[in-house]
Amino acid sequence: MVWDSPKDAMPWVGMYVGLASLICTLAMAVDAIQAIWQWKLWFPNRFFTLNASTLTLIAIAMKLPVDLSTENPKGCNTYMIESTKMAGIFFLTTMLANFLPSLGLMDDRELLMDIVALGILLITIAVNIGIQAFTYALFIYVDTLPVIIFALVWPFSVALTVSASRKKLEHRYKESQRLVSSYQEKRFSTKGLRSYVKKYWMMTETRNPQFVIACSPVSSAFGVMCLYVSLISGLQFVRFVSNGYDCGTSDYKWSLKIIFFVQSLGTLVGSIAPIFRCLSSVGHYSLSKEWSKNHLNVFRVEKHWIQKLQQWKRRHAFSRIPGRHFKIVFHSIKNTFLNFCILLHILVLVICKTICLVPKIFLILISYCWHLFKSCMERFLKVANIPNSEGSSEVEEYIMYVVQIEEDAKLSDRILKNTLRYITQLLNASEENEPHNLMMLLEKSKGFKGVVEFENDQVQPLYEDETRNCWSLVVVTLTSIAIALPNIRPGHVKSLLSSMSEGIQIVRNIEESLDGDGDTLEIRKATKRVWAEVEVYRSWLQIDLQKMARKGKTTKEILKWLGDEAEKLVREFKSSKRPSIDQSPYKFILASSMYRISRSMLLQWDEQKNWSNGEDLFDWISNAIADILFACFTNLPRVINVGPSRRIENKPKPCYTNPLASAESKLVGKPG
Repeated sequence: MVWDSPKDAMPWVGMYVGLASLICTLAMAVDAIQAIWQWKLWFPNRFFTLNASTLTLIAIAMKLPVDLSTENPKGCNTYMIESTKMAGIFFLTTMLANFLPSLGLMDDRELLMDIVALGILLITIAVNIGIQAFTYALFIYVDTLPVIIFALVWPFSVALTVSASRKKLEHRYKESQRLVSSYQEKRFSTKGLRSYVKKYWMMTETRNPQFVIACSPVSSAFGVMCLYVSLISGLQFVRFVSNGYDCGTSDYKWSLKIIFFVQSLGTLVGSIAPIFRCLSSVGHYSLSKEWSKNHLNVFRVEKHWIQKLQQWKRRHAFSRIPGRHFKIVFHSIKNTFLNFCILLHILVLVICKTICLVPKIFLILISYCWHLFKSCMERFLKVANIPNSEGSSEVEEYIMYVVQIEEDAKLSDRILKNTLRYITQLLNASEENEPHNLMMLLEKSKGFKGVVEFENDQVQPLYEDETRNCWSLVVVTLTSIAIALPNIRPGHVKSLLSSMSEGIQIVRNIEESLDGDGDTLEIRKATKRVWAEVEVYRSWLQIDLQKMARKGKTTKEILKWLGDEAEKLVREFKSSKRPSIDQSPYKFILASSMYRISRSMLLQWDEQKNWSNGEDLFDWISNAIADILFACFTNLPRVINVGPSRRIENKPKPCYTNPLASAESKLVGKPG
């Protein structure tokens, strides 16, 4: 391949633009498929979210619409080039509409950084498109201008509401959490545990900020806009498929066709989520006279919509401004600017509500007609809705745990049933895929004996500032010792590692949830790092655990060797004034634990008459690990209570149910 000038490389640049557009299209398609599969017709974002990667892909995909160097040479069909540029602009509109709910997932700092980056990108795109429009390099229809202008502003209006919406949702979530805690049982049955998980899951599902944004007037207006641009893109797509696509002598050559088809397809695929959000927004709530009145009033401004701007207006920042008159001037300018922003903000809200007024009225009328038809059928046929009585009673049980930003807007029974069905499916799937290896290991537990026996008080720490233990550190250290023992069948080692692989993730979740102050953060990091080494390579801190067993060493000699290696690492770390990366604190944490546990086992060796070989010690270690895991899992009720409130998008883990159910059943059978 020989390029005589930069123009020769333009088709490959166009190919690069098409590839970026294809990645965006696939991400939007996966989000749409997943939402339909989970029956979440408000289409939450998971893959196509606003972040640095997405912004980069959007910037690449917009190469052709912002290209000022693209001329319409003689003999070239200018309509084709303009249609391709317009396809890019429509594609941008659908991408903005798609990732809109993802703004609710960000904290204030992350949101500020991403929205500023988006603003810089959109201003650049708008300026370049404007230059082409005013110089007649790009012909834009009059009815298309509102789509371009307003769609670029709407994401910023939504971003201003995120912080206030999140705080209000968090406040209502805490109220619901207190309600759950008031009914909390001291001990769960398996059925009670499922009910408890469902309550918290219902709270976390309904308080999702993505749901609030997806049901907002801006999101619905985006749906109307996407319906409009998808119709135009669809007609152009059909036209060019039928008549062919002639790019003439454009520098992009054959790649121009690829860009057009990929971005037109992306517009059609990307319009699915915004259109469904608009059409299903009415069905998300129970219809009532008060709700219909509020949502048909286009001039009604919700409090959270302008709360952030009003807070900025009340905030004073005069500390570094000298002189009284300068402070007055600054205050006046700031308030004038913020008043303008508030008016613009309200204007965007009113315009969006006006745009989606017609489809909302239409959908409300259809909903009322449907309810009237159902009531008439029930009255004439005199048939009670018996099949749905169980579902309705379940909805009534969990409806009080729904978290909403507006008190007058009650979620519809359909949304609540779909949410409960989704939660139940996940819980059932978790039970069907229960960790069998872990359950077999837990069956070996005969109490909490192993929790106190793995260390001996006679073994003093090498240094007084040694860190304290945590569940994961102890079980990983014990597993490492078990792997190093001689004459152990490979199947037994494999079974222990499989059990630990299933259990260690639950242990980490428990530790993370209960360690609110981060006291064991470094210990947990060190344990996570060494576990990958133990599980995959059968080594501990780059020491081959099975080396001594292959040399024919006895169990007692291997325990002494592990203790000596650990002691050497601890003393090396402490003797070094400026530890290198290889002698980092994580080695000190792990070596300290290995030293204490291996030395404790040596002290118990002579006391245990039934420890005649490595297999006996392996069985004892397996039982001790089972006891420790069992004791750790008794904290699961607290985790389910604490875990969901850590971050607003977190959910209680369904994998908690099986180990806890097993643990509870064992506890019930144990004497006080």
